[in-house]
Amino acid sequence: MVIVTTSGYYISIIGPYLADSNNNDASILNHILKTNVEDIRSWIKEEDIFIVDRGFRDSILLLEDLGIKAEMPRFLVKGQKQMSTEDANMSRLVTKVRWVVESSNARIKGWKYLDHTLPTNQVPYIGDYI
Repeated sequence: MVIVTTSGYYISIIGPYLADSNNNDASILNHILKTNVEDIRSWIKEEDIFIVDRGFRDSILLLEDLGIKAEMPRFLVKGQKQMSTEDANMSRLVTKVRWVVESSNARIKGWKYLDHTLPTNQVPYIGDYI
């Protein structure tokens, strides 16, 4: 899990997490926040805003319980043909901010060492390498 600021600064890279049906983006974030991995809750202030994609929708309630506002691209309401101006503008804003995160992820994937499948004995050290 890569935690990046809206300016592209890497705050932390936590993991690796097993890639299976129990470990999606939301469940990983929930685990990190509930167990306070790397004392992450001390980094977060009330009223902070997390910019997330739709894969984190199951984390929204936990974030709100911690006093954190989460913004993600908006959904069309069933039966609605287009979003309201406010929802459309917020979705565009979130998408623009998320571009920085995706660009940061692309920088990591561009490293030659991570450009191929790693041997399993290297998995415990991936976080250190990054």
